[in-house]
Amino acid sequence: MLNRLLTCSVLAASLALIPACGEAPDHGHDHDHDDHADHAHAFEGVSKAICVLSPTNNTDLPGVTGTITFTQTDHGLRVVANVSGLTPSAKHGFHIHQFGDVSAEDGTATGGHYNPADAEHGLPKTETHDDHEHHMPGGHIGDLGNLEADADGNATYDKTFEGISLVQPGTEILGRAVIVHLKEDDGGQPTGNAGPRVAQGVIGIDE
Repeated sequence: MLNRLLTCSVLAASLALIPACGEAPDHGHDHDHDDHADHAHAFEGVSKAICVLSPTNNTDLPGVTGTITFTQTDHGLRVVANVSGLTPSAKHGFHIHQFGDVSAEDGTATGGHYNPADAEHGLPKTETHDDHEHHMPGGHIGDLGNLEADADGNATYDKTFEGISLVQPGTEILGRAVIVHLKEDDGGQPTGNAGPRVAQGVIGIDE
């Protein structure tokens, strides 16, 4: 576990060099595109990642912990979560956020939802064709919907998403952060009305 956490920290620092999505391009630095490509190339063999959640300083729900694994498959990115300490029998917003920076105790250093296309927020969609279910994130690539807690405050989640990847430029989540929110993501604008952040963690390489 220590090796995994160290990997997360090093990876987050490395990927922080990639220009933030939505920022205006710096035309005075022609090497930015090449730097992005170099980082993508450096991690192109990564097929599995992990995020270990830690509680924020939220006093309404102070003990949320859990683990999320991300596995690149032929059908998309499989996201498997096991989270505890949630409000019993409630839903909690569950998103990938822009920055792998968990230095703020309230989780705000992770920025907003990962949204490279500058789209409107939305809930994940499921379509059935070719006798298979196909899951797509909401309007933002980071829109994973909600965790649904049982009567004991534990939640499991297992979906494979198209349009999200570990390292593919433009959809990559490696080195970013996962946030769990206090309230349900109701799909409203601009970010689902999910309230404060109750847990956070960096997505790092799973060795």
